[in-house]
Parts: sequence; C-alpha cells; structure tokens
Amino acid sequence: MSSVSTEIINSIQQSKIIVVLVIEDDSKASDLIDCLYDSGIKNYEIALRTNKSRKSADIILKKGLDINLGLGTVLTIDDVNFAADIGANFALAPGTNKTVIDEANRLNLPFFPGVCTPSDIEKANELGCSVLKFFPAEPCGGINYFKSMISPYTHLGLRFISLGGINLDNISNYIENQHFIGVGGSWIAEKKLIENSDWNEISKRAKDTLDLIKS
Repeated sequence: MSSVSTEIINSIQQSKIIVVLVIEDDSKASDLIDCLYDSGIKNYEIALRTNKSRKSADIILKKGLDINLGLGTVLTIDDVNFAADIGANFALAPGTNKTVIDEANRLNLPFFPGVCTPSDIEKANELGCSVLKFFPAEPCGGINYFKSMISPYTHLGLRFISLGGINLDNISNYIENQHFIGVGGSWIAEKKLIENSDWNEISKRAKDTLDLIKS
C-alpha cells in the first residue's frame, strides 16, 4: 500500500499549497527555492518535464532546507527510482499507472496518482493509494464536477490535492472542501518569472497566496 506519512499530510494540510516548479535552467534552482522558502512556502513539486529538472531537484534537496519536495510528472519506473534515490518526500503523476504505483509502493515512496473519473478513483484505491491528485481539476469540470464524482466514494476516506487550472480566483473552492488537503499550481512561480530571475514577483505571489489562504 502507498503510505503517506502524517507529517507530509499535515504539512500540506496546514499550508494548503504545493508550488509547482518547471525549471529549465538548474542555475536558477538555489535562488528560486531560497526565495520561496523565505516567503513561507514549505511544499513543492518539481515537474520532471525538462532536461534540468532532475539536477534542479538534487540541488534543492542538498540545501537541507526544512521543506517537503515532491517530484511530479513521474511516468516511469526510472522516474520513481530517481525520486526515491535522491530522497524526495513524495511523487505525483498526471494519471494512474499500475506499474509506476507498484514500484512506488515497493520503495515505500508516497505517491499521489492523477484521477479525473470514477474509474480512476477505483483503480487508485485498489492499488492502495490514499491521497489522490485531482487533475486537470478545472478542465475536468472544477469543484462542482468533483463533488458529483466523489459522492459514491466518501466512505473510503480518500484525500485529494487539486492541480490544473488552479489560481487565486478559484483556490478557495478547493481548500474549503473537506476532501482536499491542498492545491498545487505554477502561478506563483511561472516559468517566465523563473527564467527572468524575478524573485520579487515570485515572493509577492507567494505571500499573496498565503495571505488569501489564511483569510
């Protein structure tokens, strides 16, 4: 079964936010994480979508900050093994792949598979996953669709993180719903802001998001 530590769940549930990072230039990784960490962000996902994502994840973890770092877009057994080898706290995927989940379970790596249909939920639950990634949340139909989809499964005690189209305008829809421990998104540290080393704007967005969550 995919075990997710109480510490990770509590950290996400307390802050309500996972900042998704798509890093094209690993030389930006250290300054980027310092900026976000100093702004109060504790939980991160580095998407394995670029040639520099793995090196960036390694750089960030070696800084030894008090953070939870997950790897996203984990699509293969190799991705899972890399996440475990570097000490990632959790991993996420856009879909529900039995082979990948089985490997994560074997390595005792907390894994959040992507779900968007009732069949996805049943498959993920059968594979022992207790925290699921509702993705892509807004294109799938948003919170109203989710409420209809989850209604037959509320007795299972599943928890969710929403990603895909999340921003300041709709974040409250999810964090106010009992089934979600948090949301994830890239709006705080968009690729262009990272490329331009615009740490001031990234810090502002991080603080604005945290202020909204606390309000």
